[in-house]
Amino acid sequence: MSAGQAVFLVGGRGSRLGDLTLDTPKPLLLVAGRPFIEHLLDKAVREGFDDLVLLAGYRHEAVEAYAGAWRGVPVRLSIEPEPLDTAGAVAHAASLLREDFLLVNGDTWFDFEWSGLRLSHGLSGMIAARQVSPADRYETLDIVEGRVAAIRPRGNLASGVINGGVYRLKRDAFADVRGRASLEKDILPMLCGKELLGAELKSGTFIDIGLPDSLRAAEVMSGLRN
Repeated sequence: MSAGQAVFLVGGRGSRLGDLTLDTPKPLLLVAGRPFIEHLLDKAVREGFDDLVLLAGYRHEAVEAYAGAWRGVPVRLSIEPEPLDTAGAVAHAASLLREDFLLVNGDTWFDFEWSGLRLSHGLSGMIAARQVSPADRYETLDIVEGRVAAIRPRGNLASGVINGGVYRLKRDAFADVRGRASLEKDILPMLCGKELLGAELKSGTFIDIGLPDSLRAAEVMSGLRN
């Protein structure tokens, strides 16, 4: 049985990584000997996703090498005509997207069963959430009975529940996006305010590669397989 469509945000500049991303998009940096995006694509294929879409922007020429197929699964590519941020990139690719789809940050490894993340009745978005310590680098979520009641700004928190960078979303959630827009700053707060945003707490290995220290830590993270 198909797990559906998996869409990957691979267009970011990765400015916090300095010279490492001058010529290479952040999701193509080497982790455990391979471009990071390959680990994500492999996980999607293993879990039964039968339609993969890459949302490219910065240095998109490098990403184009993955268009066509991966492990026999079709891979389509959407290239931003200009920097559109995360929600803008999704909206730009609307013609490629199914009615609902899995969306994955291209710089995050969150090792839970992606295929099990589904939209509950009446919701337009579902976040895979993670308890982390410390939580000072991230916005935190207040979750009440499976719905996101509030999204809190970053603070000096010893621990908290954060957005893990993997989502199940309805395409219609992006229907009003025109030009540059952010998933985290625009779409998720909008869905939260309308009580259309859910969250499920997951406990798998979580790490992002957005900082030099976390990129180095990703080299030894569990869950990566050739």
